[in-house]
Amino acid sequence: MRGNILWPIGLAGALLLAGCVANRAVVTGDPEDPYPPKGGLRAGDIYHMPTGLRISEAGLMDMLAGARLVCVGETHDNQSDKRVELAVIREMYRRFPGKVAIGMEMFRTPQQGALDRWVKGELTELEFLKESKWYETWGYDFSAYRDILLFAREKGIDVIALDPPRKLQDEVSRFGVDNLPADEARKLPAIGEPDPYQREVLRAVFAGHEGHSGGEAGFDSFLRVQLLWEETMAQQVVDYLRSPRGEGKHMVTITGGWHVEYGFGLPKKVIRRMPMPYAILLTKEISTPEQKEGRRMDVDLPELPLLPADFRWCVPFESLEGKKVRMGIRMEEKGGRLLVASVAKGSPADAAGIAKGDELVAFDGKRVMDTTDVLYLVGKKREGDTAKVTILRNGERKVVPLTFFRMPKPKAR
Repeated sequence: MRGNILWPIGLAGALLLAGCVANRAVVTGDPEDPYPPKGGLRAGDIYHMPTGLRISEAGLMDMLAGARLVCVGETHDNQSDKRVELAVIREMYRRFPGKVAIGMEMFRTPQQGALDRWVKGELTELEFLKESKWYETWGYDFSAYRDILLFAREKGIDVIALDPPRKLQDEVSRFGVDNLPADEARKLPAIGEPDPYQREVLRAVFAGHEGHSGGEAGFDSFLRVQLLWEETMAQQVVDYLRSPRGEGKHMVTITGGWHVEYGFGLPKKVIRRMPMPYAILLTKEISTPEQKEGRRMDVDLPELPLLPADFRWCVPFESLEGKKVRMGIRMEEKGGRLLVASVAKGSPADAAGIAKGDELVAFDGKRVMDTTDVLYLVGKKREGDTAKVTILRNGERKVVPLTFFRMPKPKAR
């Protein structure tokens, strides 16, 4: 009898609920930013995206401390992002001394030995740049990441190379993962099914990139390389955290924002291998339209039912190019000699009279043997600085005075 009484009440309740569903108000908003800040974003603000709450830097660190994996997504050419990364690493180390590691997209796995020697203090900065092949592999101004790497060295923090070997990347781009030579196939990480949301985002990025072509075949190659990068990154993170060196440690990864945004890149690929608490921190650039001009691709991204990150840290735009100067030459190493292959018109080298075919011998009295020697020494110069460049021309040794100035940006075509 009791059951006969409850049944109609339950049915009535269900009907009432159904009525509520049918007549409920529709709440609209941006699923990627459900709590847009009132008054807009300001540099220095930090937001917890799932709640929309503005939090302090200390509050952010309290929350990040609960994650074993902290994924920081940067814009590569913004110096402000590097300050955020260093702030996170410093505070994680303060809370967990000796129990923090750093994973960096800026290095490929074959360069791990150079990173280990750097942290141990066995290499000078110039030796490290050469052994890690910094200018060949990454190319951005080393000074942008110097403070992070110096802090790692000072505290003995392991720095883990995340990117795959160049040769493996090139082979995967050309042949795919199923047609690799046996010696390269053995280096492959386990590659899972592409996330459907990530696939569509990458398709939009591919379509908006002027340098990409080839239709569907071109996109497939692009997708394969993106997945190889992130699967390798994830494998490197997990292998380290499971190793005796990484036991019980937290890891902060530094990568481009697209590798961690929405969670379907590096974070998902780590969790597939090794479930753990993680957090995603994205920098949000606050800059003028003039500063943004020419820096972003024209990409029509799909709407996604996903939050981009757990935290958003608003930062000003500070260009890595702002204080950077160049000689304005292209160099080639040939037969043990460092030659000037070309000179940019209107550059400091052009103004100083350096010409194609000159052999570079010394820079401010320091012998230069290869391209890295020159790039390293030029990297210490700023606008208005001078240098004495020693060259050999037709067997005659000359010391050429040179004044550095910033070269104008090439006009868009």
